[in-house]
Amino acid sequence: MGDWFETIADVEATAEEADRLGGEVLSWLVEQGIVMAERTDCILGGTGYAPGPDYGIAVTQPYAHMHSQGVNGLNVVTGRAAFYSMGVDRIVCPHCQSAVVDQDDEEHWPSFAESIDSWYAGGSGIESCPHCGKSAGLNEWHWSPPWGFGHLGFEFWNWPPLDPGFIADVADLLGHRVVTPRGKI
Repeated sequence: MGDWFETIADVEATAEEADRLGGEVLSWLVEQGIVMAERTDCILGGTGYAPGPDYGIAVTQPYAHMHSQGVNGLNVVTGRAAFYSMGVDRIVCPHCQSAVVDQDDEEHWPSFAESIDSWYAGGSGIESCPHCGKSAGLNEWHWSPPWGFGHLGFEFWNWPPLDPGFIADVADLLGHRVVTPRGKI
């Protein structure tokens, strides 16, 4: 059956501001009744924030059984992380708009994997386009489905799809660009 996740990943927050911004957004989510304030065993492998009485304002259509699910919480992730969707269909160069990786041709995926590993190790995560030769950071490339690399993310486990207006509200609170990776494991 599996578990579903959707993440609001801040791809601009610095390591120094991630804890503060994560706390501010969490406080807002609690005030809105979207999540509960106390940490509980409601996410995979740890504790998170269970859905609050008004979690439905954050999603496109609430689930009747949401509060009875064992895995149904929010995990606030701070620290260097890759926020990924399950799989990669395409990666497109931000300069020349050429597809560098797609489902039919994954020749350049190993190079991206190396850049991701380098980024995790503290590197810049710069990747060069084999078509135009220009370089760009991992967050500048157009990933389909979305991927993001940063220091702050909000993982919602087994929630209905997040409402676009809610995602925009979180982005406004952060003051940064966000991406929304999602998948099922």
